[in-house]
Amino acid sequence: MIFEKRTERIFLAIFFLVALCIPLFLEQNSFFVGKATTVLILAVFVMSLDFLVGRVGLVTLGHALFYGLGGYLFVIITPEYEAVNFWLYALAILAISALVALVVGVVVLRTSGIYFIMITLAISQMVYYFFFDSLDFGGNDGLFIFMKPDTSVFGVNFLNLDNPTHFYYLALLAVAVTLVAIKVILRSRFGRIVEASRLNPQRTEALGYNIFAFRLISYIIGSTLAAYAGLLFALQYGYVNPQFMTWEMSGTALVMSILGGMGTIYGALLGTITYEGLQYFFEHMSEDWMLFMGGAIILMVLLLRKGLAGYLEKLLEK
Repeated sequence: MIFEKRTERIFLAIFFLVALCIPLFLEQNSFFVGKATTVLILAVFVMSLDFLVGRVGLVTLGHALFYGLGGYLFVIITPEYEAVNFWLYALAILAISALVALVVGVVVLRTSGIYFIMITLAISQMVYYFFFDSLDFGGNDGLFIFMKPDTSVFGVNFLNLDNPTHFYYLALLAVAVTLVAIKVILRSRFGRIVEASRLNPQRTEALGYNIFAFRLISYIIGSTLAAYAGLLFALQYGYVNPQFMTWEMSGTALVMSILGGMGTIYGALLGTITYEGLQYFFEHMSEDWMLFMGGAIILMVLLLRKGLAGYLEKLLEK
């Protein structure tokens, strides 16, 4: 069983049951369906970061590089006014993102600790300013997506991405696939070696395992998942710009992961939902919403040392 903990199984059962029904109750309100879709896409991004930080031990502030790359690659490689096949181009974008992650990973994984954080941040900011200053890629305004792709398989079109409800279910599918994929990886022999390399790298290396190779593969997996989340976000809103790649984006995702419970994976869902819910609430409560938001996050981090997932496990695993 890939979901070992009782708390995890209960939460995910409730989450997916509610998530499947949300469009049925909000079908007439496209704003909230769109907001829920954004939360799901961000959850994919946060899960990919939680995998790297919480389970591989790679704390990075440059993860947003791949989030933005996913959107930019779609605009760059697709015809401007032609509806391409989503699945084929998504695979192509994931493959290119994996190749970029391989190159970046070979460089950054030669460092560790604070040096790893700084070099990932530096590379991310370099790419950010490249797109920010490039007129060919729209500069600060970014690029627009004029035609959303079709999702047909052998001539049968299952989802119309111009329909907010259909896009919501595509994002929900991405959450489910990402969650299951990460859990399967962690339960595998590969995942156990990665876990061991995080807990005791010297002993793992003494057993004959190439820690660098395992961390590099993990870095590629996490970065590729982030690129897929960025692709979905760009398709939802019809544009991509350099703000997708800022260190603030990486920092926000890290806060969501910490709120949910670092390394739990399903906690990334909890953290994303909580963070976005608090932001929506405080934005509509006061013009000084950032002050209240910051205070709430500080209070939650102090009170919930193991995040929301840790608190739930404390209640339900007795």
